[in-house]
Amino acid sequence: MALLAKNPPHLSEARLPDGYKIGRCLLIVKGQTRISGKCAYSITKGGELSIEGPRQIYDGIDYPKAEGMAAMLSTDYWAEVFKDEGGWTGYGNNIVSSVHGADFEQWKLRRLGACFVGPQVRVCVWRK
Repeated sequence: MALLAKNPPHLSEARLPDGYKIGRCLLIVKGQTRISGKCAYSITKGGELSIEGPRQIYDGIDYPKAEGMAAMLSTDYWAEVFKDEGGWTGYGNNIVSSVHGADFEQWKLRRLGACFVGPQVRVCVWRK
């Protein structure tokens, strides 16, 4: 499994979790570009979204199904944006290997076209 984590498979529709597609994403946090370009994403009917960098691996697809979060793996940055108290908020990992999210510095986000933005974060997704 260590070899897989160092050399994740290429991003392809065949190895994505149900509901995910390939598109283009941008994730910038505190001036650091974490994802820019090809990515995996999922958008709900309500507009909530998840994005994953192109080197991400998936539980039950790229490695055996984990019995708990402690056994899950991450090989790229990811972020989630969701509705919260009439607005938008989100979180993502600060360390590539982390499967636990850290709050974006400013939780409150606003929608701006294909992006959700806050004072120190920008999360965008575009279909291919």
